[in-house]
Amino acid sequence: MNLHIESPHKNGEPIPETLVQKRFEHFDKLYDRIEYCNVVLYKEKNDVNTSFFIEAAMKVPRNTLFSSNRAGSFEQALDKVVNDLESQLRRHKDKLRENR
Repeated sequence: MNLHIESPHKNGEPIPETLVQKRFEHFDKLYDRIEYCNVVLYKEKNDVNTSFFIEAAMKVPRNTLFSSNRAGSFEQALDKVVNDLESQLRRHKDKLRENR
């Protein structure tokens, strides 16, 4: 799987690319036909608090899986996105098995 990570609004702070790579590498074990995955990381600041926004699009044969989440930390948002993509991928695999 090709993993592309981008962060358009880098405010001098390092983005957790190694954490994202580590969390997404297990998808290769779940399904070996994943073509690519694009992950976008944003850090949003407003007057009250800072929030982190992650969105991911995963291309599989005949479908594109998508998930996004906003949370108080990158780790929380990443956990939600990874769990959501994992459940979508499992449903996709089940549908492919049913159609055989």
